[in-house]
Amino acid sequence: MDYWLHRISYLAELSYPLLDKGFLTIGFSDFSFEEMIERTLKKEWDYFNNRFTEIWGNTPRTRYNLWYFLRFKKGDIVVVPTWGAFHICEIIDDGPLLIEKSFSTDLKAWGNKKVVLDNNLLAQENGDSYDLGFARKIKILYRNIPRDKFADSKLTARMKIRQTNANINDIKGSVIKSIENFQLNKPIHLHSILIDKTARIILDTIKTELNPDKFEKLVKLYFQSAGANQVYIPAKNERDKEGDADIVAVFENLKLIVYTQAKFQTGQISEWGTNQVLEYKTNKDSVDDGYNKLAWVITTADTFNETASNLAKQNQIQLINGVEFSKMLFNNGIIALNRDI
Repeated sequence: MDYWLHRISYLAELSYPLLDKGFLTIGFSDFSFEEMIERTLKKEWDYFNNRFTEIWGNTPRTRYNLWYFLRFKKGDIVVVPTWGAFHICEIIDDGPLLIEKSFSTDLKAWGNKKVVLDNNLLAQENGDSYDLGFARKIKILYRNIPRDKFADSKLTARMKIRQTNANINDIKGSVIKSIENFQLNKPIHLHSILIDKTARIILDTIKTELNPDKFEKLVKLYFQSAGANQVYIPAKNERDKEGDADIVAVFENLKLIVYTQAKFQTGQISEWGTNQVLEYKTNKDSVDDGYNKLAWVITTADTFNETASNLAKQNQIQLINGVEFSKMLFNNGIIALNRDI
């Protein structure tokens, strides 16, 4: 039995519904044919490489992700990172499957979008294919294990790797320990206990001492202390403006821009802020400037309504409630807040 890490953030709108149906997926739809599976399982590396040269004209490093994925074995354990959590899955098939084997007539992507089978690939009703080529049949043993409570430093660091998958046999003890502590509901970090006890105090103080304008400045200060090279509040009369962002944070070294709506509210908030920041990001996405762009909504409220949550899932928008933001402030260091807001 081997231990693996495999992330499914690619085409999340379909990969997560397939995961819920018991299928772990990967892209590479250009290579979705039986011979690719058969020859890879025989460890025919030259054949594998030659198919990339023949079809793509090069041999990208990412091809290793497919090589590993096709060679997962029945009984292998796979850690699947999600937003702030992770699943523990077991491979239960006898070998990899072409993506068509994961299709069912009731399969739908996020947004209740119907998925069809077209030329052995999963596709939208308009005929556009999803770039998913292969699947593994899995059983989810444990769902949504919180990272901050049950993943030790080794497992946490490994879940931050950029590649799609990796063998993690060297830290399988960390995986086993996280499962044991999750079963016992026993957080393994003093850090987690301190955060849980402190976050509500921080949030209550923010609500009592600040106002909407000062909360925006607090969010701005958070991004500055988190390493952003530039943080600014866009002009309200910005030219050709669509949607709205209260704070823009630029991380130059990462070629990353985060557009954020900051909502100083209580209780449950609506989808309005989520729609606003989505429209703003979508407008900025049309500019080919080499930056990756993310959309966040940070609020002092406790929850987001169902419409906002669904909209966020469908468009990969990060929703951060008051307690979660308080934890982020704590993790970033209270000393960073020693400025006028």
